[in-house]
Amino acid sequence: MRAPHHPRRPGVGAPAAPLTPDALVALQRSAGNRVARQAVRRQPGPRARVPVVQRAAYGLDLPTSQATYVDQAAQLYRSKKDLPIDEFVKAVMTTIAGELKAAGVPLFAWTLVTDAGAAGSFDSEHWKVKINTASFTAGETPPRVLGDLDPKEVTEVVGTLYHESRHADQDVVILRSLLARKQTPAQIHATTKIPVTVVEAVKATTYAKPLDADQVAHAERMFDVMYGKHKELLTLLMQRSDAFTGLDTLAQPGSVLADGAPHVAVFTTWQTDVLRPKLTAMAAAKRPTATEKTLRERLQAIDTAIARLSAAWTKVTRAKRPVASDTSAVRAQAGTLRDAVLAAYRGLEGEVDAFRVEAQVKAAFGKKLAKR
Repeated sequence: MRAPHHPRRPGVGAPAAPLTPDALVALQRSAGNRVARQAVRRQPGPRARVPVVQRAAYGLDLPTSQATYVDQAAQLYRSKKDLPIDEFVKAVMTTIAGELKAAGVPLFAWTLVTDAGAAGSFDSEHWKVKINTASFTAGETPPRVLGDLDPKEVTEVVGTLYHESRHADQDVVILRSLLARKQTPAQIHATTKIPVTVVEAVKATTYAKPLDADQVAHAERMFDVMYGKHKELLTLLMQRSDAFTGLDTLAQPGSVLADGAPHVAVFTTWQTDVLRPKLTAMAAAKRPTATEKTLRERLQAIDTAIARLSAAWTKVTRAKRPVASDTSAVRAQAGTLRDAVLAAYRGLEGEVDAFRVEAQVKAAFGKKLAKR
């Protein structure tokens, strides 16, 4: 289960405000990897550093798995520029599938789609990575062969495919944690929508080591924001990715304000029906964890940004002839809200982890391409 992405469009969606160090991973599900990576690239100095994670590596985080994948992808790109894009995807995803199988991830699969979304997403409800090869480039013409991608584009593709596949890794850790608490496959499916066949396969698998305490805590934090008590933001982004896309479009210079009306309404309605009750409940919690305190701060920033956008929007829509400064204020507040949503999303456990792993793969792939 990964939220949809908006189309890959050049120059769209990079936050205007500086990001905090722990917010340097991006909005893969709803905003799209490309948008979020732009935000990461533009951070100066130490803000661009990826947080160090101390827990034991698992699955696609293992250096051997990353090296196998990177070596193959780099070799193909250097030597087979005429390889059809679909064949490249098949080759590298088959390698990932083998690594995941060795790590105990069952029934892993992928499918090619053609839509306006980003290059890839993981759909846990159907247990597949969805890959949109048309979005491998920001150009108008979909790539046909590997040579149609420049080094920067192919690096993004290599990172994206590994990132999305990492989410299957994460879900298996969640499933193992839930099974260890004696939940049945049917109970787990009811909560997560992950297929019962996948849960049963995980249950039947013997893993080399049990989850350690850090991995269990990691699984619990991922579950909370993906399927559990703090899933509100992710649910919004999954169910109404169009609203985030519309918000990003509204924030662009020269946008047509009327086109943003339904998207502004989605956020203001969500604020009233979901966000503010959530913030009230979080404020009343007696012993919030550090993670919950941070999430509350980020959700509060979203609440403030929605209120400011709503006020700017109301001023413009009530005016017979809105002045330029007021229409500019709407666009600016839309950008502020977009950035607040991005920052909150980047702090979610699964995205921090997936983008950290992706960054390792992209760095290794870049080094391979640099060698002549």
